[in-house]
Amino acid sequence: MVKVDRLKNRTDHYKQLGNLENDTIVAISTPPGEGGIGIVRMSGPESLNIALQIFVSSGDREKTAGKRQFNPVSKRLYYGYILDEQGNEIDEVLLSFMQAPHTYTREDIVEINAHGGVVPLRNILKLIIRKGARLAEPGEFTRRAYLNGRIDLLQAESILSIIRAKTEKGLKAAIQSLKGALSGEILKIRDDVVSILSEIEVDVDFSHEDIDFEGEHYQDIKRRIRNLKERMDVLLEKRIRGKILQEGLKTVIAGKPNVGKSSLYNYLVREERAIVTEVPGTTRDLLIEYINIKGVPLKLIDTAGLRKNGDRVEKIGMEFSKKAMEEADLLLFLLDAATGITAEDKWIYEQIPRDNRQSVIVILNKIDLKRELKKEKVQKNFPCKMVIETSLVTGEGLDQLEEAITDMVFSGDLQGEEGGLFLEARHGELISQAIMSLEDAIKALEQKYPLDIVSIDLRQVQQYLGNLLGEDTGEAVLDYIFQRFCIGK
Repeated sequence: MVKVDRLKNRTDHYKQLGNLENDTIVAISTPPGEGGIGIVRMSGPESLNIALQIFVSSGDREKTAGKRQFNPVSKRLYYGYILDEQGNEIDEVLLSFMQAPHTYTREDIVEINAHGGVVPLRNILKLIIRKGARLAEPGEFTRRAYLNGRIDLLQAESILSIIRAKTEKGLKAAIQSLKGALSGEILKIRDDVVSILSEIEVDVDFSHEDIDFEGEHYQDIKRRIRNLKERMDVLLEKRIRGKILQEGLKTVIAGKPNVGKSSLYNYLVREERAIVTEVPGTTRDLLIEYINIKGVPLKLIDTAGLRKNGDRVEKIGMEFSKKAMEEADLLLFLLDAATGITAEDKWIYEQIPRDNRQSVIVILNKIDLKRELKKEKVQKNFPCKMVIETSLVTGEGLDQLEEAITDMVFSGDLQGEEGGLFLEARHGELISQAIMSLEDAIKALEQKYPLDIVSIDLRQVQQYLGNLLGEDTGEAVLDYIFQRFCIGK
């Protein structure tokens, strides 16, 4: 009953805004360019009627669109042709009809599987628009799925995460969100908030005695609110893991010239992308590549070698390097085992923001040469997470480096697909605000405020969680969310 009321409120809200339209939309749902198959998708009440006007099945010898007995069954494929108004064949296609409400949008949907060329798909699209459909806005199919109650807003946004996933683990985490992993947890938390609020209202309405601040009931409410905060904290922690899986860990390679930065970059990228020479200052710009190490996506950045002196162009590159180091999630700091610690090494380490130094892996490179520097001295001079000894010539230590990166990111355990949840900035802000309201409620209880005061903070929590799920969400927010989708999704 609660779900039905929630859907009715959402529908009524958008009727008032004039946003719940009854027209039929159409778009090309496959990427532009040449391909084996291209799909044109329609959704809306006139989808089937328009399809019947332009499609003729292979069994119709007259091949005259609109002048035959053709009654398609839902969720079956039909082989035939798309004809224009003059009866000319536009393309040989497979057509499927999916009847509401058992569709992606909960509206009638028609999909036309045509040849994946630009011209046939464009001609089919233009023909359908002439028959009364309109071109869909970005993300409008998913928006209709949300407005018609098939998915909530969190699930709608997870669809974009599926499209943009860069690794298998990222894809699985996005699918978990689409299946309602995050929505389910938010609903459970909100139900518990509502339960506490109900008890407080009963106390306020029917209790005529003074509040027993040390009593079991008062302490139980405090305990339950603390539990809610802990569960919300876990969601924020999972958000960090999800962001890594979705966007990639921003990993910066830093060090003095000729220490092996470009060689390490080429090894991790698995191709010769950076120029490797004995001449200092070869890399003058940032090289960026997305890579995958044991299921963890990295946005790998090779920086210009940092040194106090250099020509004008090199100094510009070094400014880019410093900015990258400031913004890095993980920093790979290379030292030369053959030369020992130099003044330049110390100067570079000083450029690393203090808040980022616990996210540094020191790589002691060139251990195949005569060594002047030992691991113990590195740890003494450069406080960091760990030190890995490597040789980019022989390959020694590089497997350990990859293990160290994954260990540092997830403490050696990715915790399955549920270890990360894809939360946008909007989600993080709403969860943070809900946590702050829970903290205010806990403070009020600790300071022995009446329960009706505590209920004010809990109602704020209830509102933030509702906004997460897309209830009473303004049209401007929806426009922002769905305009990031491609047309046809």
